[in-house]
Amino acid sequence: MGAEDCLVEYKEFKEKMKGFRLVPVVNVVGRTFEVKPYQLRILSCNVPRYWFIVMEDDSGVSGLYRVLVFTEDVGLANFKSDGAPVLRIDRKYELVCLPFWIYLTEEFLREYTAHIIDVTKSEAERMLLWVMWNGCRKEDSVRWRYVRDVMDLMSDWSFSSLLDRMRKGGCSSKQLDS
Repeated sequence: MGAEDCLVEYKEFKEKMKGFRLVPVVNVVGRTFEVKPYQLRILSCNVPRYWFIVMEDDSGVSGLYRVLVFTEDVGLANFKSDGAPVLRIDRKYELVCLPFWIYLTEEFLREYTAHIIDVTKSEAERMLLWVMWNGCRKEDSVRWRYVRDVMDLMSDWSFSSLLDRMRKGGCSSKQLDS
C-alpha cells in the first residue's frame, strides 16, 4: 500500500472512530464461554473490529488479564515487514498484531467480547515476545499515528481495569510496578 492510499485509509478510520461505541455481548443461549487464557476474542463494537488474545497476567492479580490487540486494518497496521504476527481465521479474516498490550478485567472481557477460537499457549507467547521486542516507536508515520489512536481508544479500559483490581484489593501498587 502506497503512502497516499495509507493516508486515505487513515482518514476513513478517523471518520469511523467518531461514531465508535461498545456494545454489550448478547450470548446465544447455551453458548456461554468463560474467559480464560489463550482465547481469541472479538470486541463487541460498531466499527472497526478489534480482536484480542487473552493471556494470564503474570503479576498474580486475580481477574486481570494481559491482552494482545489485533486489527483487521491490515493496510494501516502493516507490520509484516517487521515480522508482525498474522492470524488467518477461516480464510475470511486476516488479523495483524499491534505492537502493544493492554490489561482488562474478566468482567470487561465477559461483557464486551465474544470467544472465537482458542490459540495455543506457544503461539500466544510467540506473539507476546514480538510485541515486547518491537513495542511502539515515536515515528510520525501514518501507521504509527494509527497505532497511537488505537492505544488511546483502549487506554481508558486498561486503566479502569487496573484501578478496579486495586479498588477490589486484588493487587497492590508493588505488584503493578513489577
